[in-house]
Amino acid sequence: MLGAGGHARVLQEVLSEVGFELHGFVAPRDTESQLGAKADGEEVAWLGADDNLLEFAPADHLLVNGLGSAGNLAIRTSVYAKFRKAGFKFLQVEASTSMVSRTASLHEGVQVLHGAIVHVDALINENTIINTGAIVEHGVVVGANCHVSVGSVICGDVSIGNSTHIGAGATVIQGIEIGENCIIGAGAVVIRDVPDNHMAIGVPAQNRPIGVK
Repeated sequence: MLGAGGHARVLQEVLSEVGFELHGFVAPRDTESQLGAKADGEEVAWLGADDNLLEFAPADHLLVNGLGSAGNLAIRTSVYAKFRKAGFKFLQVEASTSMVSRTASLHEGVQVLHGAIVHVDALINENTIINTGAIVEHGVVVGANCHVSVGSVICGDVSIGNSTHIGAGATVIQGIEIGENCIIGAGAVVIRDVPDNHMAIGVPAQNRPIGVK
């Protein structure tokens, strides 16, 4: 596991429910682990800082990206890219209570958490989180390194670019195109397209370039 915070703890439980147990985790030395004990009561072993993973054989170790986003996807994205370049593979995670259509496509490292729904012909690209209770409807395309947050609703045939954060409880109506590196605010209702590098907040959501107040 990369990381040991709240998102990593959720993933630990999801993985345990489907028969996986963590070998260990990497994180900076001063990180306070939120991970629970293993089935045998032992704590999950700290394996050192991230770079310690480079001493392991990629063919023998499957990684899980336990870093959340909190509205900033850059660290999660860079860590994923670094270890993919080093030859490691990332586990695709589907919670036992999630529903993923047999015609949906999930790429490497995608995480679909409890109660989330991914409907027919949806495409979720690598290293993206579909968080608790989120709904991704038919024909939606979600780019790489995105976070579709808790309770958000992405209606049919929406397109979401890479490295975009969809805030908790947001709704994106059908057919909308959202660009890359965007932030959709919590609770926003998106009824018009959002260009690259823009934020959309409010009901209905208003677009503005990121960094402009």
